[in-house]
Amino acid sequence: MSNSSVSEIGVAGGRYGVGASRAALLVVLIAGKALDAVSTVTVLSLRDDVYESMYVTRTLMQELGMVPGVLVTVVIAVGGVALLAESAEVVARIVPEGWAPDDYPAAFRVVTYASAGVWYGFLGVHNFMLLF
Repeated sequence: MSNSSVSEIGVAGGRYGVGASRAALLVVLIAGKALDAVSTVTVLSLRDDVYESMYVTRTLMQELGMVPGVLVTVVIAVGGVALLAESAEVVARIVPEGWAPDDYPAAFRVVTYASAGVWYGFLGVHNFMLLF
């Protein structure tokens, strides 16, 4: 695979263009995590035989209450993903000139935000399926 195909990822007019502005990518991430958060609160409120499997979320919900605990988890998750996605800029500046393609930061940002948003959305749908 050549670097020319990678450079098209995340470019608004490229073959894989998704309108890769940071704001649009952040909306995808927040929408996915919001679906996960709403489904978590809903399922835990309606079913007694289901428990939160993530230790951090479970602990925050016990200490702060269900909704505030989940909201703190949303902030932590969105902040962590954003930090990871934007770390590509640092990597591209640190490594020698030829080690990272020119559009590596944009491509990494798109893949990180979009995949995390889709993953959280999948978890949200999975949680809602526990109601059936």
